[in-house]
Amino acid sequence: MSVHVEHGKVINPEGVEINASLQCNMRCKSCAHLSPLFRKENADPAETHDILTLLARNYHASYAKIMGGEPLLHPDIVGLIEAVRTSRVADTVLVATNGTLLDRASEEFWRAVDSLEISVYPSRPLTSEQIDRYHGMAREYDVSLLINHYGHFREIYSETGADSPELVQDVYDTCKLAHYWRSHTVYDGWLYRCPQSLFVPQQLENGGWDPREDGIEIADDPGFLERLHRFLTRTTPLRACGNCLGSVGRLHQHTELARKEWRPKEKLEELIDYEFLELCKSDITTDDGCVDSSSSVSREAG
Repeated sequence: MSVHVEHGKVINPEGVEINASLQCNMRCKSCAHLSPLFRKENADPAETHDILTLLARNYHASYAKIMGGEPLLHPDIVGLIEAVRTSRVADTVLVATNGTLLDRASEEFWRAVDSLEISVYPSRPLTSEQIDRYHGMAREYDVSLLINHYGHFREIYSETGADSPELVQDVYDTCKLAHYWRSHTVYDGWLYRCPQSLFVPQQLENGGWDPREDGIEIADDPGFLERLHRFLTRTTPLRACGNCLGSVGRLHQHTELARKEWRPKEKLEELIDYEFLELCKSDITTDDGCVDSSSSVSREAG
């Protein structure tokens, strides 16, 4: 199902994303949120509630995804979960974490969250005892749990950008975040099609631009619904697409890099997986090869 208007609201069948913390305790190469380059910044629960409540007048998502960075670095993650829930912008609240700080999560956290996604990486593996415990906690607190074991990432952006407008269009057209996962991102009163359009222009080493060029200011005037739908269904690339690899960057083994080594210097054309690009042109749902295995616990009825 695509983004559409129903009962006076833009409906996203996937999730709207809120970044609890921009920083992370890991430095994964090709992090889609460029977290290794960001300094400490945490979302304010009250401000988040107010802007999502405003957005909810014209927009609704299947779920709200609280992520980062690493969301469990937020000093009041439970307060943020409740702020998102009471805004009514989505049916359920999901937290996405690398799981390395989950041992310190309180009972209040487990009571507050509807769904939990844990991404496990080779450089910071969870023990079998931890995984068993989290499955048990999910059952006890009626939380839907998905644990993904990642072995690979795809190159995510280029510092120097692209020379070919045709290639930029192809990258945009095959971008899972924009067109399949629909990773709409809320930040500082604005809505973005994807996290890269927010984060890439802020972190380019030789100077970026105001990311609001690729966003839409959240409002509630009579014309906002139409503007919002047009924005979320546009067919032309965003400015950030000139530096972004979307979903079709070269596949590489997961690794963590020091901050000074993190920036990819190659031209965008050199970082494309052209075979995968062609596959995604035919079927945007083609598996990206990053997840090695998954396990899940579903919420129990009642």
